[in-house]
Amino acid sequence: MIIKWDPNTVFEINRYEFKSSKVKKPLKIAVLADLHNCVYGRCNEVLINAIKDESPDIIAIAGDLIEAGKNASQTAGMFLLFRLAKHYPVYYGVGNHEKRLFLYDCYKRQRNELVYGLVKSGVKLIGNKGYRIDDTNVVITGLDIPHEYYRRVFHRYTSGDELVSWLGPVDKDSYNVLLAHDPSHFKAYCEYGPDLVFSGHVHGGIVRLPKVGGLVSPEYRLFPKYDSGIYEMNGTKMLVSRGLGSHTINIRINNKPELIIVTLSGEE
Repeated sequence: MIIKWDPNTVFEINRYEFKSSKVKKPLKIAVLADLHNCVYGRCNEVLINAIKDESPDIIAIAGDLIEAGKNASQTAGMFLLFRLAKHYPVYYGVGNHEKRLFLYDCYKRQRNELVYGLVKSGVKLIGNKGYRIDDTNVVITGLDIPHEYYRRVFHRYTSGDELVSWLGPVDKDSYNVLLAHDPSHFKAYCEYGPDLVFSGHVHGGIVRLPKVGGLVSPEYRLFPKYDSGIYEMNGTKMLVSRGLGSHTINIRINNKPELIIVTLSGEE
């Protein structure tokens, strides 16, 4: 299979380490967000090889691997998913683009392509469900919020109580990782109480200004509060990816796409 290759796209790898006495065995996670069917090298070989070189234990997708566009093809994203699932457990969180595919009939073809790819690869979308990772004492949970929380004009914010109603309470004896696509709900995530949140959605703010950060979010909000990197509140850390692709505002300035590698380990 040959997939169209855009040779002008490059990404960087950023690595983070988080320590907690709740982690019983080290766990390395490759975090992908907002790929939007972007292709790095023929059939995504550049991205796949970069992941292989990092030797992660699992893959975590923080939403929007694909694109909900009427003319979009999900071939690139699904082929990548199939290749990754051959070598790693893949935990695929729901973003607003996955959400739209299942809500609107105008995306029926794209929805069928996604479902076919998930079935062939054996990967499941994690919709408000948690999975315990072997003997690491790490639980990874995917948050699937209602689509109205992604509206561009009248933006609603969820709450910690709503997260409890969707996900159940956090097991405080485990190290909890939450795949939560939209970082703007950080206050609610902290109220809910996971140890670590993986988010994306903002694409780094599209244009990044020195000493300021991202300029605009995909909802056309200026200077988004959570655009890239680590944020912390009440014992919860959130790691926001700048993403690997683009959509809607199809540019990046001073804003290189990124693959994130996270290592979880016990306290020394």
